Amino acid sequence: YYARKKIKEQKILNYFATSLYNQNTVDDVFWDIAKNCISQLNFQDCVIYGYDEARNMLLQKAAFGPKNPDGHIISNLLEIPVGKGIVGAVAASLKPEIINDTRKDSRYLVDDMSRNSEIAVPIMVDGKLLGVIDSEHSVVGFFTKRHLELLQKIADICAKKLTRNFVEEGLRKKIARDLHDDMGSTLSSINIISKVALQQSSIEGHLKNQLTSIKD
Repeated sequence: YYARKKIKEQKILNYFATSLYNQNTVDDVFWDIAKNCISQLNFQDCVIYGYDEARNMLLQKAAFGPKNPDGHIISNLLEIPVGKGIVGAVAASLKPEIINDTRKDSRYLVDDMSRNSEIAVPIMVDGKLLGVIDSEHSVVGFFTKRHLELLQKIADICAKKLTRNFVEEGLRKKIARDLHDDMGSTLSSINIISKVALQQSSIEGHLKNQLTSIKD
């Protein structure tokens, strides 16, 4: 039984990793995770919050379930200050939480509708908060330690994927900057050499016209 359970969990994690492979932006990654938490973990809903460091605020970036009527649309977008609500508390502590009965937790915030249990797991990149995976369920005590472990591993897969994206994007920008600087330096050299050549008294006629075109 234990072996079958581990195999099933590994298949779920492999599914998430494979599904994320072709996602190239933070938003795409978040939407993919939210969708797969519903399809693979049988959650009733899943909302991914992104962390806005400048405002110290959590913003709903992706959702599947009742808050997602169609496509990449979230109804009644919610913003939560870090430290407020269960999601905000997880963002502040950077520690995942399971709330077995939200009716007994004063931090619980009602979003689209009231539900009786909740799970929230932070997404960390290089030791910094990137977002929070959050899910609620109508059944009291629905979320288990297994759900928590799976979501933590999914958050890790997400972080690794996004870290790779950030590195690749940083490399692309550096190459673009270097090319821009090299090109600017080369063009300046061409301009100066052309001007110097045009100042030679022996340069005339067709050659002078060509040098003028090069300088321009």
